[in-house]
Amino acid sequence: MAKTRKQTAAYDLPLMPQVGDKVRPGRSEMVYEISRVSQDGIDVDLHVPGMNLDRFRVRTDTLTFVERKPPARTSNPFTPPEPAFDASELMGRISTVHRENLGRFDDDIAILKKYLRTEGAPKAAISMLEDMSNEQHESWKTAVERIKELLEE
Repeated sequence: MAKTRKQTAAYDLPLMPQVGDKVRPGRSEMVYEISRVSQDGIDVDLHVPGMNLDRFRVRTDTLTFVERKPPARTSNPFTPPEPAFDASELMGRISTVHRENLGRFDDDIAILKKYLRTEGAPKAAISMLEDMSNEQHESWKTAVERIKELLEE
């Protein structure tokens, strides 16, 4: 008769300590935060938030967990989770770069157009610079709209 293997569900396995978990080592009353976890998960380094107090290489079997960070969700448990991002923060940064880039570009084009006028360049050359400026503005507008759509997905 073949033996059946006992399959352990994911929730049966003890969770590996994570950086940011709050713990009490041994019989201590002070709450520490995990600042580093060894590769095998046997040792951790602890830090007291707001104080200059650290403990190094504390065995995890002596820890009492006070508060645990929820594990990151991934579709594949063998790959690291994708980092979470704040879409409004990203859009703020993009709009800042957009504004600064077009500001510098417009200033450079204005200087160049003024120079071309003083040198007596053909109006077609100046018109070409204006067209290029308009295309740059449209290109930025299209890119920003597309990025907003992608971040909303």
